[in-house]
This record gives sequence, structure tokens and C-alpha cells, in this order.
Amino acid sequence: MIKSISISNFRSIKDLVKLNLVRSKRKKSDLPNYAEVGHTELSLSTVIYGANASGKSNVLGAFKALEFLVLNSANFQVGDSLLPYEPFKLIKGYEKKPVFFELEFYIDKVLYRYAVAFNAKEIELERLDFYPNPRKLANLFYREKGKEMQFGEYFKGEKRIIERLTLPNQLFLSKAAENNAESILPVFQLFRNKLRVYLSLEPYETNLKQFYAKRLAEEPDSSFTKKLNALVCALDTGINAVTAKETDWDSLRLPENVPDSIRKEIQATFKYEIRTVHEHFNENNEKLGLIDFDIEDESSGTKSLLSLGGIIIDALEKGSVLVIDEFEKNLHPLITSYLIKLFNDKLFNPKNAQLIFATHDVTQLKDDIFNRDQVWFTQKNEYGVTELIRCSDIKGLRLNVPLDKWYMTGRLGGTAIINDSNFILAMQENFGE
Repeated sequence: MIKSISISNFRSIKDLVKLNLVRSKRKKSDLPNYAEVGHTELSLSTVIYGANASGKSNVLGAFKALEFLVLNSANFQVGDSLLPYEPFKLIKGYEKKPVFFELEFYIDKVLYRYAVAFNAKEIELERLDFYPNPRKLANLFYREKGKEMQFGEYFKGEKRIIERLTLPNQLFLSKAAENNAESILPVFQLFRNKLRVYLSLEPYETNLKQFYAKRLAEEPDSSFTKKLNALVCALDTGINAVTAKETDWDSLRLPENVPDSIRKEIQATFKYEIRTVHEHFNENNEKLGLIDFDIEDESSGTKSLLSLGGIIIDALEKGSVLVIDEFEKNLHPLITSYLIKLFNDKLFNPKNAQLIFATHDVTQLKDDIFNRDQVWFTQKNEYGVTELIRCSDIKGLRLNVPLDKWYMTGRLGGTAIINDSNFILAMQENFGE
């Protein structure tokens, strides 16, 4: 589970900000939306609100940047740029300073802290600490540009050989995992298997549909298939079942000039297609049986629900951390609420999966979904710097205040300020001619 992420000099984030998922003691929390890990209560769902371009997507983007570096940097070649290097550029000098991330997380009730700072071409600092017992902080490794690495007594596996193999633009964490360093593997596995970051679902929807089509076709009796069917059918979609069948390539002929190797690759990738099953009626509204549709014939909301539903079920089954932007896209607010509540309910979330997301849907600020310490706001100051504010830290905010109404009136910050005086003048400029 994630405890916190700290970010500085990344996109619109100039100064250090911290998204902290630990239960706050400042305000009363009536909803049991937490899981206890190592005597610490962590939020099972966390939401970020903010105006367009206020920086909420950049907070979530830090998860994606860190995930990318951990999973891919071991394969970087000499001279490759570190693509996630996107420093703050509105104040002179910051465009050359390092980006900094620090992630705190639990693995089997043991707290870890991983920090990395990097510029466009190389890692400047990297360290991994953990608590072998709640009162003892131990360092596994510490790396600083231009200095020999330091290793703690708990580090097991090759040290100096891996250090020599690690290029300046590679993370030691990634290289050590590639070389099966025993102490590093659980941390790497968290990034590979337990962290899922989607800054937008659209780029992934085709792959997701093919992935779920394969699972639906080849695992018809699996827990995943049953749960996905039950979820999609329960949420007023008019669908009786979601199935998959092999693609009929006789009716979908590829151009004759497509090489055989590419033809086989396409047919393997798109081996199955998702079908949705509906009731079929005659003119007298009498049932005739069932009829199936191609998923592409469904509404955008239904297609979004299928993609998002599969991701959510996977996260709940594995106890993963799901980070997602535009969570509510194409969904009715009641369906969005239902999906959020799946993470807060122990019946559906026994493995303590976490949901961290950004949204503009203010209806989710109703009191029956989040406690105050689960709600965050982003806003930019006059210098274009993103500030991250926890709702429970806002002074003078009474418990009976309707957060949705206060947010929309700008009393909580994080809302768009519309100054249209110049626009009005521009629109009227030629009207008198």
C-alpha cells in the first residue's frame, strides 16, 4: 500500500508537495475508509480536485514518471535522455535543477522509502530505506552522483558488480532487480505488479479490450469473468452478459498486400472480439431470446465502463494501487460513486487495494463517499506554481459544511477563476459594423 508521495520541480510543481494517505487526526472521520498497516491507517480511496491546468494531473503524473523509470531504465543505453525529466520552467534556473520523487509504501507490513533525483541525462541521487522493525530505520543503498555507493547491512546480493554495471542514466533499483538482487526484488515487484497508473484510458483502450477479450474467451468460468459480467450487468447498461468469441477473419479480410508475418501478428493480437448480449423482442415486446452486439456498437459510456471495470476488478483481486486521471469520463455520477465505494468497502476490497484519482465531478464530494482527509485540492498561485492542499487541513471548515457547494463557489480553492472581460470586448468589437 502507498503511504505518501513527495514531489518537487516536476512540471507545474516547483516546491516540495506531499500527497499523504495517512488518516488525519485533525478532523473527525466517520466513514471507515481506511486499512491499518503497521499501526498506521491508510486511505483506501483518495481524490484530487482542481481547475483545469491547476496541476492535479501532474501529481498523478509523478506516479507514472517513477513507474516508467523503475520498469524501463535498466534497458537505457549510453546517452539516452531521461524522458520523465520535466522540470518547472516558469522561474529561471529551475529548468536545470533535478526532479525529485520520494515514495513511501508498505510491503508485507514493512515500510519502505524510495527517493530519486535526476536531470535530463543522469541520476543525481537514489536511495532506498526501510524499517526492519517499527523503531529502526535502515538503509539498503545510497547513491549520489560522483561518489561511491553505500550499502546497508540488510542489502543481500551482488553490490559492486551491479554498481559498475549501472549507467549514469539507469536506476540502481532497476539494474539490481534485473540481476536478481534479493533485497531489491520485492520493491521492484511492487512497481511491476501492484502499481497501475493511467493518466488517460484512451491510449490503452484497444489493448485493454484485447486483453479482456482473451480472458473472457479462455477463462469463461474464472472469478474475473464472473465479476466483470456481474458489474457491467448491474449498472443499468441493458446488457445481460459480456462474452468473447474468436474473430471471423473470413468476414474481416485483410488487404492482399499485407505480409504473412504481419498478418499472423494481427490475427494473434485480435484473436478474440468482445460481444455484449442483450434481450431480443418482437413488435409486441415479447421475448424472442438473446442477441449479441459488437462492443463497438455500444455507447461510449458502456465501453468506458468495460475498460475501467476490468481494471478495478483486477486491482481489487490483487490488492493493487490504481492511479487514474479523468476517472469519471463518460460515466454517470451514480456509477462513478458506486465504483469508488468498491474500494472503501471491506466486502469488495479485502486485500486493501487503493484508488488514487483526479476528477471534476463535484457530486462525489457528498458526505457518504469521502472523509475530509481523503479529499485534496490543487491550485496555482500567481507564479504558476501548483499548491496541494488537504481538505482536513483547511482551518475553520466545520464538519456540517456541504463540500460540493463550497467547492463550486470557490471557498475551498481549486476552482476555475473566469475573467472574461477581454473576451467580451473582443466579441463585441465588430458587432457595430
